[in-house]
Amino acid sequence: MLHLIFGNFETQLNSFNMKSTLLSIILLGIFTYVNAQNDAYHNTLFNQLQTDYGLTGGGWLLTPNEATNASNAISYGNTTTQNTVTGQDFSLAINMDVASTGNNPWDAGYFIPNVNPVQQGQRVLLVIWLRRVSANPTDKGKLNLFVEHHQTFHKEVILTINPTTQWQQYFIPFEASDNYTAGELNTGFHLAYQQQEIEYGGMALVNYGTSYTLNDLPSVLHNDYYEGSEPNASWRAPAASRIEQHRKADLQLQVLDAAGNPVPNAPVRVEMIRHKYAFGTAVVTSRFPGNPQYNATYVSKLQDLDGNGHGFNWVVTENALKWNAWENNWIGTPSETINALNYLTNQKIKIRGHVLIWPGWSFMPADMQANANNPQHLKNRIDNRLIGKLNTSGIRQNIKEWDVINEIAHVRDLEYALQGTTSYTTGREIYTEIFNKAHQQDNALVGYVNDYNILSNGSVVGGDYQLYKSMIQEIINSGGQVDGIGFQAHMGTNMTAIDSLYAILEDCYQTFGKDIKITEFDMSDVIVDSTAARYMGDFLTMMFSHPSTNGFLMWGFWDGAHWLGNAPLFDINWTPKPSLTTFNNLVFTEWWTDSTLTTDANGNLTIRGFKGDYRISTTINSELVVADLVLYDDLNTTVQLFPVNTISILNDVDFKVFPNPAYDIINVELPSEGDWSVTLVDKLGRVLIATILNGKKGRLDISAFDDGVYFLKIENKEGEIGVHKILKMD
Repeated sequence: MLHLIFGNFETQLNSFNMKSTLLSIILLGIFTYVNAQNDAYHNTLFNQLQTDYGLTGGGWLLTPNEATNASNAISYGNTTTQNTVTGQDFSLAINMDVASTGNNPWDAGYFIPNVNPVQQGQRVLLVIWLRRVSANPTDKGKLNLFVEHHQTFHKEVILTINPTTQWQQYFIPFEASDNYTAGELNTGFHLAYQQQEIEYGGMALVNYGTSYTLNDLPSVLHNDYYEGSEPNASWRAPAASRIEQHRKADLQLQVLDAAGNPVPNAPVRVEMIRHKYAFGTAVVTSRFPGNPQYNATYVSKLQDLDGNGHGFNWVVTENALKWNAWENNWIGTPSETINALNYLTNQKIKIRGHVLIWPGWSFMPADMQANANNPQHLKNRIDNRLIGKLNTSGIRQNIKEWDVINEIAHVRDLEYALQGTTSYTTGREIYTEIFNKAHQQDNALVGYVNDYNILSNGSVVGGDYQLYKSMIQEIINSGGQVDGIGFQAHMGTNMTAIDSLYAILEDCYQTFGKDIKITEFDMSDVIVDSTAARYMGDFLTMMFSHPSTNGFLMWGFWDGAHWLGNAPLFDINWTPKPSLTTFNNLVFTEWWTDSTLTTDANGNLTIRGFKGDYRISTTINSELVVADLVLYDDLNTTVQLFPVNTISILNDVDFKVFPNPAYDIINVELPSEGDWSVTLVDKLGRVLIATILNGKKGRLDISAFDDGVYFLKIENKEGEIGVHKILKMD
């Protein structure tokens, strides 16, 4: 690492064969910082890092001199001046004055190239001070702080930061993903989010090589605040009013017994079973019963997030149905994937398909890129993909909503390959064909376009959003049937202001009048869990309140099955994160209806409840009687209640269960060898146990459950089903 600053000295050492690791470390500690080139700020920073964080050694990627770094900088789209600073560790502040908002954040920028190289795998600490210049102490700036390759723009760091009017010091650690020679790595800012003056000082990049892990290096981002987080924020009351207006409905009900007679003056429970609104997550299909990576905890938590049997009512397939994954069995065989879909449907969990066409070479079979100059091959291959997938038994029956095209504003290989060929002027005409071909295969299909950096960018004038809108409009104008618009919502280090979320939803809805779904929500792991929980709650509240949205799906809920290892709800050990409490409190408490009302003399009752599926129940002659209904809009109806134990169950196979009545253990003797999906539900249909038994015998522990009636269901891969009623007693 001496070559970072002392290349000539290292050459001298080489000539004397002085290459021992110990000597290098000693020399690095002696010479890297105690050097005449270091100015006062860089020596102060070295002392701070050693005193506050125990970090020693390291080398500079920029020069260890404030003035030299400023003279090496490149600025565009803003007016830059240098100011002397007192009372800070650094002595020079660079003022960047942005006169107007750009179409893109990078329309105004500033950066400094590295003067020393860095190698892949080395750990670097970016240090910088920032503030916004404003007379209003509550004003906040907005910028992207980046470290990137000077030509490819590959990002080592990309953070959106809201500087306050007070100087704040930031520490951002990263591990180099590639080798960079001098001049190849730029560190700087995208500034054109708004008209603003931003000042920075003390920019430094310290290369610690492999002496420390990333976790050893400090991370200070000042990202515990977002606009609209205040308890009295102005958006909250209108959002609550919209939720009351759009997410609830009036229910006027006459309750009848099994003989058709009104049930007067009776306490009747009106119990929500699931929301109409989609609250869901991406799932890994290999983890379901009967599949190779079956995980009982994963399946159980999916269906019971709050300990009361309330779970996700929608899921989306994360990878299993993607083109390459399906053809090459990456997540499992097609039969295993369909097995998972069947299981989810049996549990009354709705399924989104992801994705029919993702128009980048990396996301399509290799022969697509190999035939990039053969439009007919591309077209035939796409047609075969749509025809085959949408007519596959087990897919068509289980999935009615698809991401038809994914990331058209960012992934454009297919468009560019077809551009200028016969029938394809822009190349984007293929998107209309894809949507219409999909609907031809399944006229009941609900087709979405899906893309990212829309809500996370936080601006109705953002370049990605405007491009996305223009592409959607092209499809619609040319006769393409787009049913819904997906916003992925991978929220980064900057938490978009809640009012800005509303502005984007409103703009999109006013433009297209289409349903909007949040398809892939998660948050950066640099946001502390408590702040992430607060933000997710406010984000979810705004989404639920806007009449255009029909669902909110996370891109995974457990760290053990998450693309970034940072899912919203559970860590790797299934320890709940604060966001789980937030989610449960909103979805299954605040936005949940479960009330007991007394019917009048004619058996009537009235209630305003959240839209969803309901179970109506009461007790007649000491026997529980129930009926289900759907409340999606205002409803005036009668409901006839029947005893639970009169509900008929079709059995294909018989099996033995003993003892029955049971006390703590159920012994199950299966009708044949092989894997059997075993499910225990209570009399209201809530799943309590979901597991796989193989061989001919198994045992289930039911000691934790209350006394009462339960149903034990077994099912094999051939779809044969058996059900026994169980009486649990102490």
